This record gives sequence, C-alpha cells and structure tokens, in this order.
Amino acid sequence: MEPAIYQQLIADEGVENVTARMTGDWLDTITALAAEDLIDDADISVFGMSMGARFGLPVAAALGSRLRCAVFGKFGLRQSGALHPGLCSPGLVMTAARAISAPVLFHVQWDDEVFPRDGQFELFGALASRDKRLFARAGRHGETHPDDEASWQEFIGRHARAGCPA
Repeated sequence: MEPAIYQQLIADEGVENVTARMTGDWLDTITALAAEDLIDDADISVFGMSMGARFGLPVAAALGSRLRCAVFGKFGLRQSGALHPGLCSPGLVMTAARAISAPVLFHVQWDDEVFPRDGQFELFGALASRDKRLFARAGRHGETHPDDEASWQEFIGRHARAGCPA
C-alpha cells in the first residue's frame, strides 16, 4: 500500500484509535504466545524504527515491568510535510516515552528528512529510562548502515540474556 493511502486511513480513523487498537493487538499476541509456552511474557523486548517506533512506544509503555529493553529510532515528536498531518500525535508519544523505564537504545538518522533531529532528541530526553543510549548515524530517513542492525540485535541480546539465570 502506498504511504499516502495508509497514512490517510490512519488519519481517518484517528491515530489515537489506531494506536490503542494496535497496542491491544500486540498485548493479546504476547498473551497468546505465552499461553502456548512460546515466549516468557515477563521478558519482552520491543524493536521499532519509524512507523514501528510510532506504534512500538505505546506497546513498550503498556508492558511496564515486563519490558526487558527496547530499540527505537527514526522517529520523533515532530514530522515533516512528507507525512499526513493527521499522524502527528506528540502528546500520545510523550505519554508513552515517560512510562518506559527499561533500557533503551535510540537511533537517530542525522539527516532525517521525515522526522527533524530536534524532535528526535526531545523524544529521547522524554524516555524515563535511566539506561538510555543515543546513537546517531549520518544519513537520511530510509538509510540503514549494515552495522546498525547488528548493534540493535546486540543491545537486545545483551539485555535479554541479563534477565536469564546463569
């Protein structure tokens, strides 16, 4: 689906409504997987870049103490004209960020043309975590250096292992 189409659908339904529905869906998925003994629902990590961060932040906040860690990025409190104005929801995002106390790695694309750098820094500052790390890489929104993916995986792996008994 073209971005303009799905963005319009989200705006038409209301970004708050879509976020609440998606958060509920993810929490239900976690419950179902835990019921099948496929995951430990007390040891969850969340990963989300761009739209994944938009919807991952509220999921991470809703997990509370079950959240082991999170990796977010390429997202901020302000957006450019490249996105539908109906997607802008800084209050919703700030509320979620202030509720996340697990370790967070936050990735910023320095030359992001979709989410201005200052809004990404402000979001990072709002995260309640005492263990939060900001990583910046030169490049535009859609660019990802191969080393970045490895660092995201390493961050999640290290924190997931930290919760496992020796």
